[in-house]
Amino acid sequence: MNKSIPLLMAGILAATVSLAQQTITGLVTPESVVAWKDGYFVSQIGPKLDAAGKDGDGSIAFVKAGKVQSLRYFNDTLNAPKGLVIIGHILYVTDIDHLKGYDINSRKKVFDLNLEGKAGVLNDITTAHDSLLVVTDSFKGDVLLADPRSGAIRQLGNLATANGVAYDESTDELYVCTMGPDMNGKGQLYHRRLDVINDTFQPVKNSPSGLFDGLVQLDATHLLLSDWITVNRPTEGLLQVYDLRAQSVSSIKVKHSPADIALDRKHHRLLVPVMLDNTLEIRPLTGLFPRH
Repeated sequence: MNKSIPLLMAGILAATVSLAQQTITGLVTPESVVAWKDGYFVSQIGPKLDAAGKDGDGSIAFVKAGKVQSLRYFNDTLNAPKGLVIIGHILYVTDIDHLKGYDINSRKKVFDLNLEGKAGVLNDITTAHDSLLVVTDSFKGDVLLADPRSGAIRQLGNLATANGVAYDESTDELYVCTMGPDMNGKGQLYHRRLDVINDTFQPVKNSPSGLFDGLVQLDATHLLLSDWITVNRPTEGLLQVYDLRAQSVSSIKVKHSPADIALDRKHHRLLVPVMLDNTLEIRPLTGLFPRH
């Protein structure tokens, strides 16, 4: 792994770890998180920790003011909800073989794309062009583009154990990270142009390697990936930063099982669901993400 990230960035990362952070307890296998006004929605797989089980014990919690305000914000049956994203006032969530949408104000389900028999386990999700959704299927490896207005869906590519996804609108670059064959921790970071129909996914130069879960874009030149390292009794995890300009990687150690990370840009925070601890860590982004 190339660790030739500039010394300044390395110092910023070290400082981020030492800064005070907040830990939200009382969650039930948190997988993903998204900021909403002054709070956070958190997807919860449920007490069984079965990422593919249709057991009806999943839910979406709402966290605000340092504590869980509601363990089940939407009164609807969910099995193992994972990726979360918001368009307008609609919260979209992946749930095994369904892509669902909920009106945050009414708390009612307003969208349900049924992919039973077509999808394996839908995982991460991000927006593109303000109204489209890019979704990964970790079991089948598909990267899908969905239009929630029409229900249309098409495949953008296939990457074994595809997981985290992020899209840079300014450059038309779509990034996807993987967990490695059979989740062996040898996953990579891939990219392709979204709007170039015949483009295909290729590894970024000097790609980091790991068992990647979440993926966010910190700024125009840095991506941040959460890395479990292993799913076999993990003792620690990593946050890996990929510098798009220098094509280099640096990492810092964090708690085990860092799941689908997200950014709270309004309050300059990094959100890290720690799945096996049933907690959500809220870390200051001071220095890690430049203020605009």
